[in-house]
Amino acid sequence: MIIDCDEYLKEKYIAFVDVLGFSDMVNNFKFNKYYDIKFNGTQNDTFHVVNQYYHKVLCELLLEQKSELEITTISDCIIVSSRKLEPLLIFLFFLQSNMIYNDAANAKIVMRGYMTKGKFVHNQKKNLIVGEAYQKAVLGEKATKFPRIEIDKTIVNSIQTPYNIFITNDLEDSKYYINYLIREKFQDMYCRYPLGDFIDNKIKEYEDNKNVQEKYVWLNNYYERIKKYKLTDNEYRNWNFIFPPRERDI
Repeated sequence: MIIDCDEYLKEKYIAFVDVLGFSDMVNNFKFNKYYDIKFNGTQNDTFHVVNQYYHKVLCELLLEQKSELEITTISDCIIVSSRKLEPLLIFLFFLQSNMIYNDAANAKIVMRGYMTKGKFVHNQKKNLIVGEAYQKAVLGEKATKFPRIEIDKTIVNSIQTPYNIFITNDLEDSKYYINYLIREKFQDMYCRYPLGDFIDNKIKEYEDNKNVQEKYVWLNNYYERIKKYKLTDNEYRNWNFIFPPRERDI
């Protein structure tokens, strides 16, 4: 396939995101004899949520809305890109917050990823992704230790008000990432299976696997920080500027 050189040289934004623990979801998933999805309302059906919502619904939604985003899904991975920074920030914010608060099948889907910018070509219709920025996003995701979508520091200074409400930084390692849990400060994120209970259970589940457990310990610390956080008047204004109340009520 011929790559358009002019298109490749245009600097754009790209993120590579995947699901934490997806291999366990696949191993625990149950099919009937016809290999149809067997949805029984248990946590094992997290696979169902990823497969249906994550891949099918998101792709259809983007196509219906004629979004500026390009999106490709492979197994539990999603690659999404944009010429403009703001649409990608909003998408990643809602993607990650929707997954962690997901109430379908009591599924809490924990994600990690990396967002960067640079040269690449991404065409979802041609199933084409190639370029140095794409490779950087893949390597960045692999190096991301905790359940968060980290943001390349070369992008951070480009994120202006009001969109800076979508990012935060870790005081321990100075990494910037999508501030996905802040959503519950603006909206009622009621869940049948509360997020705090989910995190506590995961920490107990992985008592014998410290490598995995520390990811949920980090998530717990992040969650506790958000619960105690007091929003400023500016943050309320920023949120309402991006999501006007009238539009949210439709």
